[in-house]
Amino acid sequence: MMRSRTLFFMLPLLALTSLALAQKIDVSSGKIDALKGIDTFHIVYKYDKLMVGDLGREPNYIRKKKADAEKKAPGSGYAWEEMWIGDRTKYYEPQFLESIRKFSEKEIGNYPEARYQLVLSSTFIEPGQSGIIRKAAKMEGTVTVIDTQTPGKPLVKIQIDDAPGDSGLTDNGSGPRIGAAYNRAGKELGNYLRQRLD
Repeated sequence: MMRSRTLFFMLPLLALTSLALAQKIDVSSGKIDALKGIDTFHIVYKYDKLMVGDLGREPNYIRKKKADAEKKAPGSGYAWEEMWIGDRTKYYEPQFLESIRKFSEKEIGNYPEARYQLVLSSTFIEPGQSGIIRKAAKMEGTVTVIDTQTPGKPLVKIQIDDAPGDSGLTDNGSGPRIGAAYNRAGKELGNYLRQRLD
């Protein structure tokens, strides 16, 4: 009996551990050392090649979710689309920015006059699911650092894979769940940069 109770309490911990180990940060081209001595980056966010869940390209996901919203409440599809796009600036971007600034100890933000750009191109989002059946959100993307004086030759490209988000106990919408994945991605990338550039 005691053994089964221990196993019951250990299973959620093991699940969290596997999530923690899942995320990967890898340099896909260039060298991280090229960023040494750079302290300020202008951040840019791109979503033009985004895939969502098992529906493929983002427009497919938006079409389906708008149709689902219309079935539940006619006229609500457009509001759903506005919410989905708005979650980028409400949840994803602030969460990523806050954590990468904190953990990298670099000045990263809205600095349009800065020589160097840090471009986060989101390539995949799993929105996750709340309620009785829970599924954690996650995100993947590519970070490209560009010297604006030679924009055709990125200094480095870094791949972010399987950054885990949240499933949540209540359904507050996908924004907070996905935002947690961006927060995690920013934290891990920030740590990666600090450890290699100090």
